[in-house]
Amino acid sequence: MILVTGGTGLVGSHLLYKLLEKGEKVRALCRTNSCKESVKQVFHFYDIDKANTLYNQIEWFEGDLLDYFSLLDALKNVKHVYHCAAMVSFKPSDADEMFTTNTEGTANLVTASIDRHIEKFCYVSSIATLGAAINGHHIDEGTFWQNDDNHSVYSQSKFQAEMEVWRGTKEGLNAIVVNPSVIIGPGNPERSSGQLFKSVANGMKFYTPGSTGFVDVRDVTDTMIALTNSEAANERFVVSSENLDYQQFLTKVANAYQTQPPRLKAGKLVIGVGWRLERLRYFLTRKEPRITKETARSSQNRSFYSSDKLKDHLQWKFIPIDQSVKETVAFFIQNKTVV
Repeated sequence: MILVTGGTGLVGSHLLYKLLEKGEKVRALCRTNSCKESVKQVFHFYDIDKANTLYNQIEWFEGDLLDYFSLLDALKNVKHVYHCAAMVSFKPSDADEMFTTNTEGTANLVTASIDRHIEKFCYVSSIATLGAAINGHHIDEGTFWQNDDNHSVYSQSKFQAEMEVWRGTKEGLNAIVVNPSVIIGPGNPERSSGQLFKSVANGMKFYTPGSTGFVDVRDVTDTMIALTNSEAANERFVVSSENLDYQQFLTKVANAYQTQPPRLKAGKLVIGVGWRLERLRYFLTRKEPRITKETARSSQNRSFYSSDKLKDHLQWKFIPIDQSVKETVAFFIQNKTVV
């Protein structure tokens, strides 16, 4: 038996399909009010004929990362754990909840996995837990976190969560940590990178001068499975396919939608005014800001990532981002979830 947390998210839903397709018995931890519709849509993306059969094989287990005893029950007879669940937000008002979910929740799952003698624990971390590039070099597994004021609350919560996993390895847990860059692929357009696709489809006019890494969700899930089933243990792997400017990526998405790509560059001054106006709007209307100080800052960073370690370890060849974008857009159009 395999336990997957965050099964209704982008990575989790694709991971569920891949594991079930391989004939694994899968238990998915979920909350009582979890929406599973996007999981069904992802299964249909892969194979319409097998989608319902495989989906019905999921053993949904109602539990909570903050309820240690429910985790012990969820881990009964489990061999491998894939911890994909996380709260992603850049809103200051979500800070406490994010630390609770991401850090405390991971600590509970790690401890419960040790108590249940889990054979392998795979944690989906983030490139947000890595340090900044030094002297223009690409960021990789050896680029260590620097404790300064430039980290978002999200990255801090994920870094502390990752520390809980490394703590577990000192207590006997065999763990793999993957650090994906921006993950794209079919899923819920209201969550994760789906929001970028939705914005472009709806006529996004501005782009920011930053750059980052991008990777197809299938590369993330497939490498997670391969690493978990390998002899690798207590190691981390950056999972990133291509480094692109935001303008380059958004143009690819716009071309796939056959719509106008963003053409107006939002510099530091424009972005600075933007997040301040959004904060004022929030105080006056209580509507959540579309841009925050943290997202404004990250949108201007130019970061480049290297997955050479992963490529060497697994002889991995990544799905081209052009292909990933086209297939993701086709999925959104087919499911009428974006436009």
